[in-house]
Amino acid sequence: MRRIGLLGGTFDPVHYGHLRLAEQCREKLQLDEVWFVLAANPPHKDWRISPYEKRRRWLEQALRGKNWCCVCDIEKEREGKSYTYHTLKALHKAEPDCEFYFLTGADSLEKLDTWYRWEEILDLCHFVATSRPGYVGHVPEKLKKEAAKRKGGILYLEIDALDISSTEVRKMVALQQAMEQMIPLEIIDEVKNSMEIKVEGYKEILKTRLSVKRYTHSIGVANTAARLAGMFDGDVERAYMAGLLHDYAREMSGSALLEIAVEHNLHGDAVDLLQPSLLHGPVGAWLLQEQGIVTDEAILEAIRWHTTGHPDMKKLARMVYIADYIEPNRDFPGVDALRQITYRDLNLGVLAGLDHTIMFQLQKGGYLHPWSIAARNRLIEEHSDQYQN
Repeated sequence: MRRIGLLGGTFDPVHYGHLRLAEQCREKLQLDEVWFVLAANPPHKDWRISPYEKRRRWLEQALRGKNWCCVCDIEKEREGKSYTYHTLKALHKAEPDCEFYFLTGADSLEKLDTWYRWEEILDLCHFVATSRPGYVGHVPEKLKKEAAKRKGGILYLEIDALDISSTEVRKMVALQQAMEQMIPLEIIDEVKNSMEIKVEGYKEILKTRLSVKRYTHSIGVANTAARLAGMFDGDVERAYMAGLLHDYAREMSGSALLEIAVEHNLHGDAVDLLQPSLLHGPVGAWLLQEQGIVTDEAILEAIRWHTTGHPDMKKLARMVYIADYIEPNRDFPGVDALRQITYRDLNLGVLAGLDHTIMFQLQKGGYLHPWSIAARNRLIEEHSDQYQN
Protein backbone atom coordinates (compact mmCIF):
# COMPACT_ATOMS: atom_id res chain seq x y z
CA MET A 1 0.00 0.00 0.00
CA ARG A 2 1.29 3.45 -0.90
CA ARG A 3 1.14 5.92 1.95
CA ILE A 4 -0.44 9.13 0.64
CA GLY A 5 -0.85 12.36 2.56
CA LEU A 6 -3.87 14.48 1.62
CA LEU A 7 -3.69 18.20 2.29
CA GLY A 8 -6.99 19.82 1.42
CA GLY A 9 -7.95 23.47 1.19
CA THR A 10 -8.86 26.39 -1.01
CA PHE A 11 -5.19 27.51 -1.15
CA ASP A 12 -6.32 31.08 -1.77
CA PRO A 13 -3.42 31.59 -1.93
CA VAL A 14 -1.02 28.74 -1.18
CA HIS A 15 1.69 29.86 1.27
CA TYR A 16 4.82 28.57 2.99
CA GLY A 17 2.76 27.32 5.94
CA HIS A 18 1.02 24.83 3.64
CA LEU A 19 4.33 23.70 2.14
CA ARG A 20 6.02 23.32 5.54
CA LEU A 21 3.11 21.24 6.89
CA ALA A 22 3.23 18.94 3.85
CA GLU A 23 7.00 18.46 4.03
CA GLN A 24 7.08 17.84 7.79
CA CYS A 25 4.26 15.30 7.63
CA ARG A 26 5.93 13.51 4.74
CA GLU A 27 9.12 13.10 6.75
CA LYS A 28 7.58 12.17 10.10
CA LEU A 29 4.92 9.80 8.72
CA GLN A 30 7.20 8.37 5.99
CA LEU A 31 4.67 9.20 3.28
CA ASP A 32 5.35 8.25 -0.31
CA GLU A 33 3.60 11.35 -1.64
CA VAL A 34 1.52 14.32 -0.55
CA TRP A 35 -1.46 15.31 -2.69
CA PHE A 36 -2.76 18.87 -2.46
CA VAL A 37 -6.53 18.41 -2.78
CA LEU A 38 -7.81 21.68 -4.17
CA ALA A 39 -11.35 22.53 -3.01
CA ALA A 40 -13.71 23.43 -5.83
CA ASN A 41 -16.78 24.43 -3.81
CA PRO A 42 -16.02 24.28 -0.06
CA PRO A 43 -19.10 24.02 2.21
CA HIS A 44 -17.72 26.04 5.14
CA LYS A 45 -16.57 29.15 3.24
CA ASP A 46 -18.96 32.09 2.98
CA TRP A 47 -16.64 34.44 1.09
CA ARG A 48 -15.93 34.51 -2.60
CA ILE A 49 -12.78 32.57 -3.46
CA SER A 50 -10.51 32.98 -6.46
CA PRO A 51 -11.35 30.93 -9.56
CA TYR A 52 -10.30 27.29 -9.42
CA GLU A 53 -7.92 27.51 -12.37
CA LYS A 54 -6.13 30.51 -10.87
CA ARG A 55 -5.65 28.74 -7.51
CA ARG A 56 -4.51 25.61 -9.33
CA ARG A 57 -1.92 27.55 -11.32
CA TRP A 58 -0.54 29.04 -8.12
CA LEU A 59 -0.26 25.57 -6.59
CA GLU A 60 1.49 24.15 -9.64
CA GLN A 61 4.04 26.95 -9.59
CA ALA A 62 4.63 26.59 -5.84
CA LEU A 63 5.11 22.80 -6.12
CA ARG A 64 7.42 22.88 -9.14
CA GLY A 65 10.53 20.78 -8.57
CA LYS A 66 9.00 18.83 -5.65
CA ASN A 67 8.60 15.34 -7.10
CA TRP A 68 6.96 14.03 -3.92
CA CYS A 69 3.80 16.11 -4.23
CA CYS A 70 1.16 17.02 -6.79
CA VAL A 71 -2.19 18.75 -7.27
CA CYS A 72 -5.25 16.51 -6.96
CA ASP A 73 -8.28 17.62 -9.02
CA ILE A 74 -10.78 15.09 -7.73
CA GLU A 75 -13.05 17.72 -6.17
CA LYS A 76 -13.21 19.65 -9.43
CA GLU A 77 -14.37 16.50 -11.20
CA ARG A 78 -17.31 16.10 -8.82
CA GLU A 79 -20.36 18.38 -8.75
CA GLY A 80 -21.76 20.00 -5.62
CA LYS A 81 -20.08 20.92 -2.34
CA SER A 82 -16.57 19.60 -1.65
CA TYR A 83 -17.23 17.40 1.38
CA THR A 84 -14.21 15.48 2.72
CA TYR A 85 -16.27 12.30 3.08
CA HIS A 86 -17.18 12.24 -0.63
CA THR A 87 -13.61 13.07 -1.62
CA LEU A 88 -12.21 10.15 0.41
CA LYS A 89 -14.81 7.75 -0.96
CA ALA A 90 -13.91 8.74 -4.51
CA LEU A 91 -10.18 8.42 -3.83
CA HIS A 92 -10.57 4.93 -2.37
CA LYS A 93 -12.46 3.88 -5.46
CA ALA A 94 -9.93 5.43 -7.84
CA GLU A 95 -6.80 4.40 -5.88
CA PRO A 96 -7.53 1.12 -4.04
CA ASP A 97 -3.82 0.48 -3.42
CA CYS A 98 -3.38 3.61 -1.28
CA GLU A 99 -3.52 4.24 2.46
CA PHE A 100 -4.57 7.83 3.08
CA TYR A 101 -3.45 10.27 5.78
CA PHE A 102 -5.62 13.39 5.98
CA LEU A 103 -3.34 16.26 7.06
CA THR A 104 -4.68 19.29 8.91
CA GLY A 105 -4.07 21.61 11.84
CA ALA A 106 -4.90 20.60 15.40
CA ASP A 107 -7.55 23.32 15.58
CA SER A 108 -9.64 21.30 13.13
CA LEU A 109 -10.31 18.80 15.92
CA GLU A 110 -12.46 21.39 17.67
CA LYS A 111 -14.97 21.31 14.82
CA LEU A 112 -14.44 17.81 13.45
CA ASP A 113 -17.76 16.58 14.85
CA THR A 114 -19.56 19.18 12.68
CA TRP A 115 -18.09 17.77 9.46
CA TYR A 116 -20.37 15.84 7.16
CA ARG A 117 -20.32 12.12 8.18
CA TRP A 118 -17.24 12.71 10.30
CA GLU A 119 -17.35 9.29 11.98
CA GLU A 120 -17.02 7.54 8.62
CA ILE A 121 -14.14 9.85 7.66
CA LEU A 122 -12.14 8.15 10.44
CA ASP A 123 -12.73 4.81 8.67
CA LEU A 124 -11.51 6.15 5.36
CA CYS A 125 -8.22 7.74 6.49
CA HIS A 126 -5.84 8.40 9.34
CA PHE A 127 -6.89 11.85 10.52
CA VAL A 128 -3.60 13.65 11.29
CA ALA A 129 -3.88 16.69 13.57
CA THR A 130 -0.64 18.68 13.47
CA SER A 131 0.61 21.16 16.08
CA ARG A 132 3.71 23.16 16.94
CA PRO A 133 6.31 21.75 19.37
CA GLY A 134 5.40 22.49 22.97
CA TYR A 135 1.71 22.93 22.17
CA VAL A 136 -0.31 20.63 24.41
CA GLY A 137 -2.91 19.16 22.14
CA HIS A 138 -6.26 17.97 23.34
CA VAL A 139 -8.48 15.47 21.60
CA PRO A 140 -12.05 15.84 22.91
CA GLU A 141 -13.30 12.75 24.72
CA LYS A 142 -16.13 12.31 22.23
CA LEU A 143 -13.62 12.08 19.39
CA LYS A 144 -11.32 9.74 21.32
CA LYS A 145 -14.11 7.24 21.87
CA GLU A 146 -15.23 7.36 18.27
CA ALA A 147 -11.67 7.18 16.89
CA ALA A 148 -10.99 4.03 18.92
CA LYS A 149 -13.76 2.24 17.02
CA ARG A 150 -12.62 3.31 13.55
CA LYS A 151 -10.05 1.87 11.14
CA GLY A 152 -8.00 5.02 10.69
CA GLY A 153 -8.62 7.00 13.84
CA ILE A 154 -6.83 10.18 14.91
CA LEU A 155 -3.07 10.78 15.00
CA TYR A 156 -1.61 13.75 16.85
CA LEU A 157 1.65 14.97 15.31
CA GLU A 158 4.07 17.69 16.40
CA ILE A 159 5.68 19.56 13.50
CA ASP A 160 7.82 22.66 13.07
CA ALA A 161 4.93 24.72 11.73
CA LEU A 162 4.86 28.29 10.40
CA ASP A 163 2.33 30.76 11.79
CA ILE A 164 0.86 31.82 8.43
CA SER A 165 -2.73 31.86 7.21
CA SER A 166 -4.27 32.64 3.83
CA THR A 167 -6.49 35.18 5.61
CA GLU A 168 -3.43 37.06 6.83
CA VAL A 169 -1.87 36.95 3.36
CA ARG A 170 -5.02 38.45 1.82
CA LYS A 171 -5.00 41.22 4.43
CA MET A 172 -1.34 41.98 3.71
CA VAL A 173 -2.06 42.16 -0.03
CA ALA A 174 -4.78 44.74 0.67
CA LEU A 175 -2.35 46.72 2.83
CA GLN A 176 0.36 46.38 0.14
CA GLN A 177 2.82 44.95 2.66
CA ALA A 178 5.84 42.78 1.87
CA MET A 179 5.07 39.05 1.70
CA GLU A 180 8.31 37.46 0.54
CA GLN A 181 8.48 35.41 3.74
CA MET A 182 4.91 34.17 3.38
CA ILE A 183 4.28 33.01 -0.19
CA PRO A 184 6.53 31.51 -2.88
CA LEU A 185 8.34 34.03 -5.07
CA GLU A 186 7.02 32.27 -8.18
CA ILE A 187 3.47 33.46 -7.49
CA ILE A 188 3.98 36.65 -5.49
CA ASP A 189 3.28 39.09 -8.34
CA GLU A 190 0.12 37.26 -9.44
CA VAL A 191 -1.20 37.12 -5.90
CA LYS A 192 -0.51 40.82 -5.31
CA ASN A 193 -2.47 41.70 -8.46
CA SER A 194 -5.37 39.31 -7.89
CA MET A 195 -8.63 41.23 -7.56
CA GLU A 196 -10.26 38.43 -5.55
CA ILE A 197 -7.40 38.39 -3.06
CA LYS A 198 -7.49 42.17 -2.68
CA VAL A 199 -11.24 42.26 -2.13
CA GLU A 200 -11.13 39.57 0.53
CA GLY A 201 -8.25 41.42 2.18
CA TYR A 202 -10.35 44.58 2.27
CA LYS A 203 -13.14 42.62 3.95
CA GLU A 204 -10.79 41.40 6.64
CA ILE A 205 -9.68 44.98 7.31
CA LEU A 206 -13.27 46.24 7.47
CA LYS A 207 -14.26 43.55 9.96
CA THR A 208 -11.80 45.09 12.41
CA ARG A 209 -13.06 48.66 11.84
CA LEU A 210 -16.83 48.36 11.49
CA SER A 211 -19.77 46.96 13.43
CA VAL A 212 -21.57 43.96 11.97
CA LYS A 213 -24.43 46.19 10.83
CA ARG A 214 -22.12 48.66 9.11
CA TYR A 215 -20.08 45.86 7.53
CA THR A 216 -23.27 44.26 6.18
CA HIS A 217 -24.27 47.64 4.76
CA SER A 218 -20.87 47.97 3.06
CA ILE A 219 -21.28 44.58 1.38
CA GLY A 220 -24.74 45.69 0.20
CA VAL A 221 -23.34 48.91 -1.26
CA ALA A 222 -20.53 47.00 -2.99
CA ASN A 223 -22.96 44.58 -4.61
CA THR A 224 -25.34 47.36 -5.64
CA ALA A 225 -22.57 49.52 -7.10
CA ALA A 226 -21.27 46.52 -9.07
CA ARG A 227 -24.79 45.84 -10.34
CA LEU A 228 -25.13 49.45 -11.50
CA ALA A 229 -21.74 49.25 -13.21
CA GLY A 230 -22.93 46.20 -15.11
CA MET A 231 -26.14 47.95 -16.15
CA PHE A 232 -24.60 51.27 -17.16
CA ASP A 233 -21.33 50.27 -18.82
CA GLY A 234 -19.10 50.94 -15.82
CA ASP A 235 -16.11 49.15 -14.32
CA VAL A 236 -17.66 46.41 -12.19
CA GLU A 237 -14.54 45.58 -10.17
CA ARG A 238 -13.76 49.20 -9.30
CA ALA A 239 -17.39 49.85 -8.43
CA TYR A 240 -17.39 46.88 -6.06
CA MET A 241 -14.17 47.98 -4.38
CA ALA A 242 -15.32 51.60 -3.97
CA GLY A 243 -18.66 50.48 -2.58
CA LEU A 244 -16.99 48.08 -0.19
CA LEU A 245 -14.63 50.71 1.23
CA HIS A 246 -16.90 53.76 1.15
CA ASP A 247 -17.55 53.72 4.92
CA TYR A 248 -13.94 53.02 5.94
CA ALA A 249 -14.00 55.94 8.40
CA ARG A 250 -17.73 55.88 9.23
CA GLU A 251 -17.37 54.68 12.82
CA MET A 252 -14.62 57.09 13.83
CA SER A 253 -15.69 59.70 16.40
CA GLY A 254 -16.66 63.18 15.30
CA SER A 255 -13.65 64.64 17.12
CA ALA A 256 -11.26 62.24 15.36
CA LEU A 257 -12.78 63.07 11.97
CA LEU A 258 -12.50 66.79 12.68
CA GLU A 259 -8.90 66.52 13.81
CA ILE A 260 -7.77 64.74 10.63
CA ALA A 261 -9.91 66.93 8.35
CA VAL A 262 -8.61 70.20 9.80
CA GLU A 263 -4.99 69.05 9.91
CA HIS A 264 -5.02 67.94 6.27
CA ASN A 265 -7.50 70.50 4.90
CA LEU A 266 -10.08 67.89 3.91
CA HIS A 267 -13.20 69.94 4.68
CA GLY A 268 -14.90 71.70 1.78
CA ASP A 269 -17.29 73.97 3.65
CA ALA A 270 -18.22 75.16 7.14
CA VAL A 271 -21.12 72.68 7.10
CA ASP A 272 -18.53 69.89 7.33
CA LEU A 273 -17.25 71.35 10.58
CA LEU A 274 -20.77 71.77 11.98
CA GLN A 275 -21.67 68.18 11.08
CA PRO A 276 -18.43 66.16 11.45
CA SER A 277 -20.09 62.89 10.42
CA LEU A 278 -20.12 64.24 6.85
CA LEU A 279 -16.34 64.11 6.94
CA HIS A 280 -16.15 60.32 7.00
CA GLY A 281 -16.07 60.33 3.19
CA PRO A 282 -13.08 62.64 2.65
CA VAL A 283 -11.29 61.35 5.77
CA GLY A 284 -11.86 57.74 4.69
CA ALA A 285 -10.42 58.46 1.24
CA TRP A 286 -7.41 60.21 2.79
CA LEU A 287 -6.74 57.34 5.21
CA LEU A 288 -7.01 54.69 2.49
CA GLN A 289 -4.50 56.58 0.36
CA GLU A 290 -2.21 57.45 3.27
CA GLN A 291 -2.14 53.82 4.46
CA GLY A 292 -1.35 52.57 0.97
CA ILE A 293 -4.56 50.57 0.69
CA VAL A 294 -6.02 52.41 -2.34
CA THR A 295 -4.15 54.43 -4.97
CA ASP A 296 -6.83 54.51 -7.69
CA GLU A 297 -8.03 58.14 -7.84
CA ALA A 298 -11.45 57.25 -9.28
CA ILE A 299 -12.13 54.93 -6.32
CA LEU A 300 -10.83 57.54 -3.87
CA GLU A 301 -13.08 60.17 -5.48
CA ALA A 302 -16.13 57.95 -5.12
CA ILE A 303 -15.37 57.39 -1.44
CA ARG A 304 -14.53 61.07 -0.84
CA TRP A 305 -17.82 62.41 -2.22
CA HIS A 306 -20.33 59.73 -1.30
CA THR A 307 -21.59 61.64 1.76
CA THR A 308 -22.51 64.95 0.12
CA GLY A 309 -22.22 64.39 -3.60
CA HIS A 310 -20.16 66.79 -5.73
CA PRO A 311 -20.75 68.63 -9.03
CA ASP A 312 -17.67 66.97 -10.55
CA MET A 313 -18.75 63.39 -9.75
CA LYS A 314 -17.96 61.01 -12.60
CA LYS A 315 -19.80 57.80 -13.30
CA LEU A 316 -18.11 55.66 -10.63
CA ALA A 317 -18.71 58.25 -7.91
CA ARG A 318 -22.35 58.59 -8.96
CA MET A 319 -22.82 54.83 -8.76
CA VAL A 320 -21.42 54.65 -5.23
CA TYR A 321 -23.40 57.72 -4.12
CA ILE A 322 -26.76 56.24 -5.09
CA ALA A 323 -25.79 52.65 -4.19
CA ASP A 324 -25.31 53.92 -0.62
CA TYR A 325 -28.98 54.98 -0.74
CA ILE A 326 -30.63 51.99 -2.34
CA GLU A 327 -28.64 48.92 -1.24
CA PRO A 328 -30.95 46.07 -0.12
CA ASN A 329 -30.59 46.73 3.62
CA ARG A 330 -31.96 50.28 3.30
CA ASP A 331 -35.58 50.63 4.41
CA PHE A 332 -37.13 54.12 4.48
CA PRO A 333 -40.15 55.78 2.85
CA GLY A 334 -39.45 56.27 -0.83
CA VAL A 335 -36.51 53.89 -1.18
CA ASP A 336 -38.37 51.56 -3.58
CA ALA A 337 -39.18 54.48 -5.85
CA LEU A 338 -35.51 55.53 -5.75
CA ARG A 339 -34.49 52.02 -6.78
CA GLN A 340 -36.92 52.00 -9.71
CA ILE A 341 -35.71 55.37 -10.98
CA THR A 342 -32.04 54.44 -10.60
CA TYR A 343 -32.34 51.13 -12.43
CA ARG A 344 -33.98 52.97 -15.34
CA ASP A 345 -31.57 55.92 -15.47
CA LEU A 346 -28.46 56.26 -13.28
CA ASN A 347 -28.27 60.06 -13.42
CA LEU A 348 -31.94 60.53 -12.67
CA GLY A 349 -31.51 58.18 -9.74
CA VAL A 350 -28.63 60.27 -8.36
CA LEU A 351 -30.72 63.41 -8.88
CA ALA A 352 -33.63 61.84 -7.01
CA GLY A 353 -31.26 60.84 -4.20
CA LEU A 354 -29.98 64.40 -3.88
CA ASP A 355 -33.55 65.72 -3.88
CA HIS A 356 -34.46 63.28 -1.12
CA THR A 357 -31.50 64.41 1.01
CA ILE A 358 -32.22 68.11 0.47
CA MET A 359 -35.92 67.71 1.30
CA PHE A 360 -35.09 65.71 4.41
CA GLN A 361 -32.72 68.41 5.64
CA LEU A 362 -35.27 71.16 4.93
CA GLN A 363 -38.00 69.29 6.80
CA LYS A 364 -35.88 68.89 9.92
CA GLY A 365 -34.36 72.37 9.68
CA GLY A 366 -30.88 71.04 9.01
CA TYR A 367 -27.95 72.43 7.07
CA LEU A 368 -27.76 72.10 3.28
CA HIS A 369 -24.32 71.28 1.98
CA PRO A 370 -23.25 73.50 -0.97
CA TRP A 371 -21.81 70.49 -2.78
CA SER A 372 -25.17 68.71 -2.68
CA ILE A 373 -26.88 71.75 -4.20
CA ALA A 374 -24.14 72.16 -6.82
CA ALA A 375 -24.33 68.46 -7.70
CA ARG A 376 -28.09 68.72 -8.12
CA ASN A 377 -27.75 71.77 -10.36
CA ARG A 378 -25.12 70.04 -12.49
CA LEU A 379 -27.36 67.02 -13.02
CA ILE A 380 -30.33 69.21 -13.98
CA GLU A 381 -28.09 71.05 -16.42
CA GLU A 382 -26.90 67.77 -17.95
CA HIS A 383 -30.45 66.46 -18.14
CA SER A 384 -31.62 69.63 -19.89
CA ASP A 385 -28.73 69.53 -22.36
CA GLN A 386 -29.41 65.88 -23.09
CA TYR A 387 -32.95 66.57 -24.23
CA GLN A 388 -32.11 69.80 -26.06
CA ASN A 389 -29.51 67.96 -28.10
